[in-house]
Amino acid sequence: MTMVTYTAAWVPDDDPERSWDEAAELAVAWLLKQARFLGGQPLLVTPTQQQWHSGPDVIRRFADTYEATTSRGRGAQFRQWPVLAYVPDYGDMDLAASYARNSALAVVESRTAPLIGWAMEVQAMDLMTGAVTADTRSPEQHRELERIHDYGNNGWTRGFGADRSASILSGLLRQDGIDADIITGHMVARGHDGRAIARLTKIIERVQ
Repeated sequence: MTMVTYTAAWVPDDDPERSWDEAAELAVAWLLKQARFLGGQPLLVTPTQQQWHSGPDVIRRFADTYEATTSRGRGAQFRQWPVLAYVPDYGDMDLAASYARNSALAVVESRTAPLIGWAMEVQAMDLMTGAVTADTRSPEQHRELERIHDYGNNGWTRGFGADRSASILSGLLRQDGIDADIITGHMVARGHDGRAIARLTKIIERVQ
C-alpha cells in the first residue's frame, strides 16, 4: 500500500438521493474531531471560492471560521493542516494531500472526479458506513498499477513511459475488479497532479 502520511476519510458520491448538506456535515464532523485529536488549525480546499459562499451551510460556516484556499486562487501557508476537501478535482486533491501531510484529510467526492481508487489505496474510512473502503483489487492488479505509477514519473507525457503504460492498461482494463476510476484514483493517491491524471485519462480512453 501507499505510504500515506495522513489519516483519511471520505463521503463517496454514490447516492443521487443524498444531499450535499448531509455529505458535508459528515465530513466536517470527522475532520473537526481529527483536528482536536491531532492538533492544528483546519483548512478548507475547494475548486473555487464560490463554494465558500454558496455551498452547504456547514461549508459556509467552515469557510467563515477557518482558513480556506483553492488550487487556482490564494494559497495558505504550507504547514501541517487537517484538511477538508469539498468536491475536489484531481488538482485540488494534489493540493489537499500536500497540506494534510502528517495530519488528516476528509473528502466529499464529486462524480466528476471519482476517487474510489484513492480511497482504496489510502484505506480511507467511508463515512457513510463507518468502515474502511473495500479494496477490490488483486495483488497482481496492484503490482500492475504500481508499474503504471512508475512509468508516469514524467506525467505520462509522450514517450516510453506513456507507451508502456498504455500496454499495461490495455490488459488491466479487461480484468474484473478494476476500472478507469480505480486506476486514476490510485494515481491520485500516489501523488500525481491534475495535469498528469488528465494525460493518463486520455491514454485510458484510447485503449478501452
